[in-house]
Amino acid sequence: MKYLLIILLSLGALLGQTPIELDRTIRQLAPDLISSTLAILVGGGSGSGVIVSADGLVITAAHVTMEPGKQMKVLLSDGRELPATSLGVDHETDGALLQINSPGPFPYRPYVKTKTYSVDDWALAVGHPGGPIVGRSAPLRLGRITEAGAKSGFADAITTTATVISGDSGGPLFNLKGEVIGINSNISSSWRVNKHVPLPCIVEKWDALLAGESFGRSLQSREENEDPFDEPYQSLRDRFEEALPKFAQEDPEADELLKSPRLLSPHRMQEYLDRWEPNPEASTRPYYGIHLSFTGAHAFVADVAQQSPAALAGLKKGDMITEANGIEISDSFALARLLHQGGTVKLQIKNGGELILEPSQTPQRKHFPQPVAGMIEMIVTDSADHSAGSNRLSQKNFLKSLTPYVEEFEKSVLSIKDEGGRELALATVIHESGQLLTKASEINQSETLIASFAGQDHPVEVIGVDEDSDLALIRVRVAGLIPVDWSVDEPATGQLVMSPLRESLLAGIVTQPIRSAPKNGFELNYSEELPSAYLGVTFSSEATTPTIEMIELGSPADRIGLLEGDEILSFEGSPVAGISELVTAISKKSIGDKISLKIKRGEQELTFKPILDERPAQSGESFDRNSSRRDSQLSSLSSQGGKLSKRKSGFPLAVYHDQFLKPNQAGSPLVTLDGKVIGINIARAMRHRSLAIPTLEVDRIVEQLRRKAARR
Repeated sequence: MKYLLIILLSLGALLGQTPIELDRTIRQLAPDLISSTLAILVGGGSGSGVIVSADGLVITAAHVTMEPGKQMKVLLSDGRELPATSLGVDHETDGALLQINSPGPFPYRPYVKTKTYSVDDWALAVGHPGGPIVGRSAPLRLGRITEAGAKSGFADAITTTATVISGDSGGPLFNLKGEVIGINSNISSSWRVNKHVPLPCIVEKWDALLAGESFGRSLQSREENEDPFDEPYQSLRDRFEEALPKFAQEDPEADELLKSPRLLSPHRMQEYLDRWEPNPEASTRPYYGIHLSFTGAHAFVADVAQQSPAALAGLKKGDMITEANGIEISDSFALARLLHQGGTVKLQIKNGGELILEPSQTPQRKHFPQPVAGMIEMIVTDSADHSAGSNRLSQKNFLKSLTPYVEEFEKSVLSIKDEGGRELALATVIHESGQLLTKASEINQSETLIASFAGQDHPVEVIGVDEDSDLALIRVRVAGLIPVDWSVDEPATGQLVMSPLRESLLAGIVTQPIRSAPKNGFELNYSEELPSAYLGVTFSSEATTPTIEMIELGSPADRIGLLEGDEILSFEGSPVAGISELVTAISKKSIGDKISLKIKRGEQELTFKPILDERPAQSGESFDRNSSRRDSQLSSLSSQGGKLSKRKSGFPLAVYHDQFLKPNQAGSPLVTLDGKVIGINIARAMRHRSLAIPTLEVDRIVEQLRRKAARR
């Protein structure tokens, strides 16, 4: 593509490295970043963590391990499941340490000890969204730093556009040197606001955390819930509902909630109870009643609570605070940290003189355990969706610099609209005769379809639809269309990819290897009963000795040459007495282990040494209630930040990537840096996930649709 070299060179000045260098860096780092990331299995759910020493020291989030001294298990990227013990936890910052109780060495990554990152830097988030999935490695996600905090995952976090979600809690945030700079902690509903505990604040308490100390609020152990699917704060909800009618006459908000009930978060219910029925023995914190704005470069008051110490002292919404207790205040984060210490505070207001605040005391914010669905849920805060000014400018320049790249595809990507002019989807030109591909479920509700090209509208003819992939083959009879250039190569994890739209472009990375995208409830979380490493055989239930009844195609057993009817005599040189003994022995092995099997085939005795592989993702076989609950929770949380596609799962094969794709942008091409199309975007599936149908699958589908059309 003639403009490509110019674009890539111009981007280098903006990014500090060219896209080609960025692509190369991420792809080289990806295997090591993923291998150092593990899942933490605790209390029926799971979070994530990162190994930072060869002897198995792990950094994670406090809301994952909850308290020191707990026994749990970790699942490594190579399939090993090992015992571990939680060390110190810091609920003030949401940082924690964990020790693997097995001999190393383990794959690990270095971590920063001081603030080495800045706004606009690229960052890579890794973890296990939704919990560890059978057959899936930990997905990688790319983003930019929008806030470069250093003190806490709640008040002064590293904020990025690298999307994380429930299950990712405790996973690492890396810089482009492969160093851990943060730990996934909490999110807002906006897809672009993802918060991470800065490593400097964990390092600050390193010795204490190693010693097993606990900081912050008292904790309620997750084991108190016999059934992990029971609501863990049901007793709180009962107390709230009992108190509501008692205080409805004196509290307008209580009266409104009584008339129009709605589901509230546990923190919100506790806030009301603290107001109505305060516990005199509860731990307290200083309360000033100031709500600060964190969107500007200075400390501005966003709001003042009625009858609060701040209101009584005369502080007003919009006031800019320049000093506190004689210390110059540069931004709201600095002021928030000072107020957190409590005590009398003397504030200097720009153009408003001096105010003295005496705090009252309010109950300490409590921590509530999260409901478990194969994952530990990500804490959701009410942070506004904002970016630092320099980041907004950088993003604008980034997209502007890609304009020539978009122009390369202006005759290859069309907008598909209904008769009222509403854009339903995009379509990618695949043949000069006017054949295009688009997303079937986004266009099938409209009887009349129109394609926009070169400022003109043209009627659309539907040639055929493939239900499995949700692709529709359509035709637009207009001259001048340019088919895209296909690539048959499978994209690598971490590869930089783009989606040319009609007048703009999305960018991101491939987050994991190509695999299926199962329907709700048909993708299984890892469990201790289903080891990751597998041989790929089923034994006959009627035979008294381990006799192979079925061999899965493409499995280690299939590749090594084992056959149905083979009787296994010994494992690793030891005689095998029965099926359960053999299955148990194999389950203790890890992915990549070579095992030795002596088998009897007719009159022959043969020895095979298969290498155990990663168990493939299980889907389409049976519906799992826990998996369905997990998928529903992820979908509900994801949809708070924007619309998801109507059809967002159930695809036989998909390229997973992290672009912020809108539902009506499905049908656009997914493109590599050399301008080759590796897939057709098919869905915005989750907060952290967009999907494309890969090229090889597209070729097969198009050929089938063309043959069907020719027979009609």
